[in-house]
Amino acid sequence: MRKLGLITAIVGVGVLALALLLRTLADRGSWLWLPGFLLLAGGAALSVWSLLQVKPALPSPMPRPKTKPGLETSRLLDNFEQHFAELKGRRPNATVMGDLYSLATQLEQRGRAPQATAVYRHLARFDNGYRDVAARLRRLMDADRAARPSRAASPVAKPAAAAAAPASGETGAGGMPAVSSLGRYQLEREIGRGAMGVVYLGRDTAINRLVAIKAIPLASEFVEGELDEARSRFFREAETAGRLNHPNIVTIYDVGEERGLAYIAMEYLKGRHLSDYSTYGNLLEPRKVLDLMARVADALGFAHKQQVVHRDIKPANLMYDESTDILKITDFGIARLTGSGSTRTGIVLGTPSFMSPEQLEGRKVDGHSDLFSLGVTLFQLLTGQLPFAADSMTGLMRQIAEVPHPPLRALRPELPACVESVIDRALAKNPEDRYETGAQMSTALEDCRSRIPSGLP
Repeated sequence: MRKLGLITAIVGVGVLALALLLRTLADRGSWLWLPGFLLLAGGAALSVWSLLQVKPALPSPMPRPKTKPGLETSRLLDNFEQHFAELKGRRPNATVMGDLYSLATQLEQRGRAPQATAVYRHLARFDNGYRDVAARLRRLMDADRAARPSRAASPVAKPAAAAAAPASGETGAGGMPAVSSLGRYQLEREIGRGAMGVVYLGRDTAINRLVAIKAIPLASEFVEGELDEARSRFFREAETAGRLNHPNIVTIYDVGEERGLAYIAMEYLKGRHLSDYSTYGNLLEPRKVLDLMARVADALGFAHKQQVVHRDIKPANLMYDESTDILKITDFGIARLTGSGSTRTGIVLGTPSFMSPEQLEGRKVDGHSDLFSLGVTLFQLLTGQLPFAADSMTGLMRQIAEVPHPPLRALRPELPACVESVIDRALAKNPEDRYETGAQMSTALEDCRSRIPSGLP
């Protein structure tokens, strides 16, 4: 607009100049005075008006204030399930463990005890000695029991055998609700307790058969957004494990869910876990150890052919009855119960000291991972110590992923070199450098066993 006014004024000046020139030369052009004057006046008016309409320059926008830490924390807590799932999908290094601990303490401070408990449980599965996790988890669970006294006693009367049992039906450290039966199974007494549940001696009332019942409180172990996925995975894995028919794999009879407890009814085994024979001074004879491990390797090979990976092979999951010489692998399928999205993460419930490098790193695992865990088990049953040990989860992960295990014969020089060779191959860092199948490892163990003198302590 200002340019238009200026042009109009210039044209007006030009017309007036022309009128003056014509009047001077030929006494003509008087008729041009009026249009020239009007053009000049109009141009001036347009220029003045445009100047009056110019808006003052706006100041540059102020930078947005940074989000306060409290607001950021609130957003993370409001989106807890997604944030927790993201952390569980990452490799559990020192940073991730710290983030999980921070999340749990913030939840606890805001009175969100169930979610804080879920995070503390997840931390404890990897490192129960991390900071004060064990104490905080115990305090939360004690507070939960105190807040729900009505759940401490079951409305269903216990049978005499169950009443005499050591607290098998009361709410305990595992947050188990009080029950005296599950499905058609009457619970008689508690016979074991693990990271994710309680094992009861039960009786199948339909055929009067003793069974072992593993009960898992899914509602306590998983947050609401993960519960449906955990439940479906529980039944899927239990069904798959139930199809494994092998003399060295425990038989699964039935699965179900009742009163918030998912349960597996399985063959009741007599005997002791091989963890009872894993300390120095209480070791089995080397020939017997190799014999048992050969059976386990063969059973694992059978399971791997069915596309079933155990993921938590360790002495505590191997039951042996000396009186009958029967050995069984237990807890097939249970190791998959951790967090949501089984395809998203390879980190699963298990015992870190027995995990393969790829399992600890969250990579996809196959049968080679079980054979690595079996190599750790073999080493412990022969020496009374673990091949990898550290004061922290981070240190243990580095040991397993990078540091060679101690030579077996430095600890047991009386054993033949073939035993050391079997362990060296089983504990190879690269899965492809291990035995191709469980059957192959079983054959190597059997061949080596024949070279060990009878009666060697």
